[in-house]
Amino acid sequence: MLAHLPGNRRIMPSAADIRTYRFARIPVNFPDGSEGEYGVAVLSLISMGRVEASLATSDAIRRWSPRYVLMVGIAGGIGDEGVKVGDVLLSSQVIDYELQKLTSDGESIRYSGHRADPRLLDAAQNMAASDWRPEIVASRPEPGQPKRVVGPVATGDKVVARKALLDKLRSDWPKLVGIEMEAGGAAAAAFQSAQNPGFFMVRGVSDLADEHKGDDWREYACDVAAAYTIALLKSGPVPLK
Repeated sequence: MLAHLPGNRRIMPSAADIRTYRFARIPVNFPDGSEGEYGVAVLSLISMGRVEASLATSDAIRRWSPRYVLMVGIAGGIGDEGVKVGDVLLSSQVIDYELQKLTSDGESIRYSGHRADPRLLDAAQNMAASDWRPEIVASRPEPGQPKRVVGPVATGDKVVARKALLDKLRSDWPKLVGIEMEAGGAAAAAFQSAQNPGFFMVRGVSDLADEHKGDDWREYACDVAAAYTIALLKSGPVPLK
């Protein structure tokens, strides 16, 4: 993200917040032809998982009182839905699968869902490829062009490299397009905050969450997600107050 935010400045931790942030202003061209800017505070998680994401999101909401929380990063894609490495996922809904009842007959998943903010989702899925592909700066490992895929994304605390788990999740959520590890915590923190900011997630596909999982596409996937997010913000999806 910071590669797409020139002039960002570091905001050191305060007495009430251990997080280090990077703050930047993004020039915006609104649909009506007017111009303005958004203020963006960026932070990275100390570690992986839903708990860390929930804590960090809660801290950021208290510190900045944002109108929206955006989670940007990488995810495993679902190849059976036409997703390929290097694509960008827009999450229409976050499906948390971590809560389970374990019995002698096996596990029973008790899903929890969080829908994406409708304003950001609508704006994001209506951007043309020419709006966001030029923002990509990382080198692509193989020839081709990334595409946008919209759908529900599963979230849990497991690094998934096993097709059997994906098959189970897809039997309950046939349109699942990806799987990742933090959105359940971040979305819950936003939903349960008194300020209730809108939540939206953009993920670049770094692998297909199977036995062939690797890191070759990680850098490119990170940049694709950041490029899409920055292009979305520059398009002015949210009017200024």
